[in-house]
Amino acid sequence: MTREELERKTVEFMDSCTTMTLACSLEDTPWAAAVYYARQGLDLIFFSSPRSRHATVLASNPTAAATVHGEYARWQDIRGLQLEGTVQPIRGAMALARATATYLKRHPFVKEFLTSPAAISAETAGKMSRVGLYLFRTRSVRYLDNSAGFGTRWKMEVKDGKAVGDVVLE
Repeated sequence: MTREELERKTVEFMDSCTTMTLACSLEDTPWAAAVYYARQGLDLIFFSSPRSRHATVLASNPTAAATVHGEYARWQDIRGLQLEGTVQPIRGAMALARATATYLKRHPFVKEFLTSPAAISAETAGKMSRVGLYLFRTRSVRYLDNSAGFGTRWKMEVKDGKAVGDVVLE
């Protein structure tokens, strides 16, 4: 598979799903959390509370992994993405505006949480007032497709949200 084909398949798969499992670790204690995401190139944007367990871990150790996958009844049908990268809060007015627009286009229901606090419960409004936007900056992607054979996956490196280098069949 060429890099262009793998990048296209990865983008299509990212666009077909809405949730990633974000994994992080501090010292010898791993942690994982499911979060909605929006794609910015091959990087992923997500909202989270800076006081959440994963955000506090990532503040100390920004190295992270993530998976994106659907639900499958047969192992032969399993497809998914395994990502390695780092997570950082999104800072700066332009970066925040771009990320927010990208996220709201993907998840329009979130707009109500951000713009109409009267339409949601006081507790939810309070929680939403304390969230921040984060960027999972992808360093590598493995695209798993069991329909090509059990455990078949292709790996590509990523820089600045774009695929680089050669594709490796693992």
